[in-house]
This record gives sequence, C-alpha cells and structure tokens, in this order.
Amino acid sequence: MKGKPTLKQLMEITQLSRATIDRALNDRPGVHPRTRRAVDVALKQLATGTSARSAGHARQAVYQFRLLAQAGDAFTDELTRTAALLEAEFEANGVRLEVVRCVGVSDEEVAARVREAAAEVDGIGIICTNTVTTSSALRECMAAGKSVVTLITDVDADARHTYVGVNNRSAGQAAAFLIGRHLQAHPAPDVAVIVATFSYTCHEDREIGFRSLLRQRFPHVNLVEVIKGADSGAATYEATTRFLKAHGKLDGIYNVAGGNEGLAAALREHGLTGRTLYVTHEVNRITEPLLRTDAIDYLLTQDVRLMLRTTVDHLKAAREGAAVPSQAIIPIETYSRYSLY
Repeated sequence: MKGKPTLKQLMEITQLSRATIDRALNDRPGVHPRTRRAVDVALKQLATGTSARSAGHARQAVYQFRLLAQAGDAFTDELTRTAALLEAEFEANGVRLEVVRCVGVSDEEVAARVREAAAEVDGIGIICTNTVTTSSALRECMAAGKSVVTLITDVDADARHTYVGVNNRSAGQAAAFLIGRHLQAHPAPDVAVIVATFSYTCHEDREIGFRSLLRQRFPHVNLVEVIKGADSGAATYEATTRFLKAHGKLDGIYNVAGGNEGLAAALREHGLTGRTLYVTHEVNRITEPLLRTDAIDYLLTQDVRLMLRTTVDHLKAAREGAAVPSQAIIPIETYSRYSLY
C-alpha cells in the first residue's frame, strides 16, 4: 500500500480508539502488549496492500475478551482453571478469553480495569459488586461499542448486555427448602445466614429467597442472625466465632458467600461439625474436601463450563450486533458427598 497508514485505517482494522492507537504508535507508557501487537499487525497488513475491510475481517477472526473476577479466591481459582481447560475450544471458535483476578480489589480499581479493558479488548465478562462506580464504567464500555456480560451476580440492566448464572433468589429458596425439611421435626430450630456484602446482588437475592421460603413453608424455623463474613476465611471465622460464643445453639447455617474454610473451622472448634446443618455454594478447592468429610452437607452450584461457554457466546453475539437475551439462566445443581463427581 502506498503512503503512510492513516489513523482512520488503523481504527477500522483494530477497532481501537484514536487515542489508544496514538499512544501505541508513539510508544507511550500504559499500553497493553496485546494492543501494541494489534497495531503492529494492522501496520503490516496495510504495508502489504491488504484492504482495511479484509484486514478487519482477518483480525476479527479472533475476538479478545477479558473476564474480570471480583470474587472470592477459591472460586476465582476454579474459574481460571476451567477457562484454561476450555482455551483450545474457544480458540477454535475464534475467541480468546483472559481471566483477570480482582480478589480483594476495590470498586474504584475494578472500574479502572473495566475502562482499561474497554480500550484493549472486544468485550468484558465481569463478576463484581453492583455499585455506581463499577456500573458507570460498564456503561462507558457499552457506549464504546464493546460487549458486557455479567456472571454469577448481576448489575443494573442498562450496564450490561446480559447476565449469565443461576437464578439466585431460587438458589436461596433451594437452601431454605433443604434446611427446613431437615429441621421439620425440630420444635424451634435456630438458623443463621452468612453474607459478604449486599453490594453483590447474588448475596442479597439468595438471602431474600432463603428468608421468604422459610417464612412461607417453615415458619417454626427461627432465622436468628445475618452474619457478615466479608467473603474471606479469616473474617468469616471471626464473625462466626463471635456469634457462636454469644448464641451457642445453632441448628442450621446457610453461607451465601465465600470464606467456607473459616466457617468450617469455627463450627469444628465449637463441636458443631455434623450437628449444624451446613449449606453453601460452589464446588472448589475449599468446599470439595469439606463436603467429602461431612463438614458441609450440601453445595448449590452451576456448571462452570456451561457458564463460561454461554458467556463467550453472548459476548461474541453482542459484539457482532446480534440480539441477546437479558438473562441466560443456568440450572442450579445440588451436591452431597454421595453425588459429587
């Protein structure tokens, strides 16, 4: 191709903003290596005479998606492991998915990573709190033409294209049904719930579903405490220990969040393992051995492979301008030690 490539041509091929391309061309700091590679490839395509349209199609044969996980450590490990197992399948489908750990990261930092991703990739999958800070960044991402899909927990409907995960209110109802049926013969059983923060809509919805079904179906069950566990083992241990020292008796507990190693340790120290009915979420490196040793009675979860496949399909469809549903609900799976694969 004769003449120097224009910014407009590079923008058409790379789908990057003018400012991002300018930073890459002038070797300014803060440009992701993948962005530099995309600009270099576009320059080579233009230099060899490839038209902007055909070069754009060549680039878009592979979509770059980024999954930001502001979640618990054990669940993020499982998410990363599963994404790695699906890497070849995704690449064969023209997709690369990068999982970025945001364990313990503030909402402000998550928003900054959303904005960074919006300049560098084709779409964003995200597990995050539903706050003004994060939702505003996601809206900016959508306004820039990038696809946004939430997983596990949702945000405001106008800040994403679709949500992929279980119906969390139904998950809370399922937990209440398990506990209520087990404790049906008890005259006045005491049950507690552990949450991290209601900024995660999944935690709020699970607690609402749990509370409502207990009230409707099992009114004899006393919901005595909502314990704040901060989604970490140490915080959950401390909060549960304080509660047990003050209250003593506990017939059942439902943990909507993470920190299960801390909860299991607190129950064990108070001689309640196997005596307090224990229901929680997700199969991972922490919960699986606790389930196998009867520390946990039931795990409510979803097929993580199905969730990631569905997320990628919706990210791709939304990026291409196709219609996507507002929600893609994944079935709830229930495991005991005897049904775990």
